[in-house]
Amino acid sequence: MSRRVYRQYCGLAKALDVVGERWTMLIVRNLLLGPLRYSDLLNGLPGITTNLLAKRLREMEEAGLIERARSSSTGDASTYRLTPTGTGLEPAVHALGSWGWQWMGTPGRGEFRSFDFLLVALRRRYLGGAGLRAELVADDVPYRITLSPGKAEISRGEASDPEVRIRGPGPRIARLFLEPTPRRRTVPDGLAIEGSLDALWVLIDAFAKDERPREATRVLATAR
Repeated sequence: MSRRVYRQYCGLAKALDVVGERWTMLIVRNLLLGPLRYSDLLNGLPGITTNLLAKRLREMEEAGLIERARSSSTGDASTYRLTPTGTGLEPAVHALGSWGWQWMGTPGRGEFRSFDFLLVALRRRYLGGAGLRAELVADDVPYRITLSPGKAEISRGEASDPEVRIRGPGPRIARLFLEPTPRRRTVPDGLAIEGSLDALWVLIDAFAKDERPREATRVLATAR
């Protein structure tokens, strides 16, 4: 079956011709933190069938949004990553995520939560002006954060010589970024901090928001 298109001479319609199918933008979101194997994509998108995922990936490859990449660690040829064209969708992902936040209340029964979702959101929340290398190890999964004055680079994997490393359960680490920063700068229970405490608070302050939705602290990313 051929893809449905709007046949309208409009930038929005042309974009939706490419990314308007169900799951496409969520696949883009999941790949913003780096390449993933087919099995990782399937596990990170509860509700999608393996046949539909294969179809979407094939369509996204044909559209030039993603490409296959051989993993340096496993040599797995079924690793997918965004192309520059696919990466160009990041501002749209952030804009839609920010707009959709108005409907984020208490998580509904059965709604899937992921620590990755928080990190994608942090990329748009960065206030700028910092310089820092950090690593988050959430439920034994490492993520690296590199802050420069104009950009926050956040991806999966270990950081090289981080100034601060935070280890602990995903929900506890998430609270550092979702709850108001405490006036007394003490390390929350259940977290292990390696490196500079000053660097820890530079990291937290780099993503601080003065106003957060009332239910934000209940919408915590959960462990994988």
